[in-house]
Amino acid sequence: MAPSARLRQNLQHFVLWLISFVLVPGSVAAQERVRTAYGAVSVQSGLVWLAKQKNLFAKYNLAPEMVYIPGGSINIQALISGNLDISQLTAAPGVAANLEGADIVYIACFVDKLNYQLVTRPEVKSPAELKGKRLGISRFGSAADFGLRVMLRRLGIDPARDVTILQIGDEPARSAAVQAGNIEGTVMNAPFGTQAQRLKLNIVADSVKMGIPFFGTGLLGSRRVLDRDERKVLNLLRAYLEAIKVLKTERTWSIQALAQFTRVSDLKAVEEAYDNFKDQLPNVPHPSLEAMQAVVSQMAETSPKARTADARSYIEDRYLRQLENEGFAKRLWQQ
Repeated sequence: MAPSARLRQNLQHFVLWLISFVLVPGSVAAQERVRTAYGAVSVQSGLVWLAKQKNLFAKYNLAPEMVYIPGGSINIQALISGNLDISQLTAAPGVAANLEGADIVYIACFVDKLNYQLVTRPEVKSPAELKGKRLGISRFGSAADFGLRVMLRRLGIDPARDVTILQIGDEPARSAAVQAGNIEGTVMNAPFGTQAQRLKLNIVADSVKMGIPFFGTGLLGSRRVLDRDERKVLNLLRAYLEAIKVLKTERTWSIQALAQFTRVSDLKAVEEAYDNFKDQLPNVPHPSLEAMQAVVSQMAETSPKARTADARSYIEDRYLRQLENEGFAKRLWQQ
């Protein structure tokens, strides 16, 4: 073969290789890195795990870097610094940061009602017996802190005067502290009935039954970063919307995957939590203004800055609305 012919052939092969490398969905070249974090290990936080296990991020040309960062304040710092693209948290940490000048915005909300149960040691059998007791949360300003205080007020107990609130850590740490007698009670993500029964603990209040509006686990980021990377945000939401469909339509697989994510070996407990979450989770999890307003109003009781805050400025619905307008959500459920 003449050199010129060989050169043309090699050039054609290179062009064909380049086109396939750039255009084939899921190829390494097409995938964008997305740095995500989750602030709790619970069924309500498990959508990110389902999406990863089903390769949904890759399907929408994303290469996820997932990290568990317990607590909201550290997550927020990472978002503001640009070390994270997006995180999964409840609204309280983001609102607290915004009151201090941050630009955090929530683009999805998976649960819009407070989803905690107040769990106590065997000797504490009723809300009235909580007075004078030590109660545990993760950190001050966290969702657990917010949830505990609002539940106590609904029960007629002043969280500032009637109980002692201690920072203990995540749910496993708080559960261990209750069992050891280091504290008399704590809040745990609902439903906790199966585990409470096994551990011989009591559930003295259930926020789900109380119907308390609350911006639960959702997706958030720095508005500056989200606006800059709109294509990445839309692809991320596509992966999440498909993960929601997987959760709702593939029960057995989802329960097994969530058991792996939460490291809970009691499948009955995981099934209970799965059914509870599935019933609350909308197909398209628009960020709820009412739920966000509830968080802002609660903070206004102790923060003068929150009294003039506009809850609308803390949510951004345009990304999910764009996916609905282009028919993505409808097509997904028709498949």
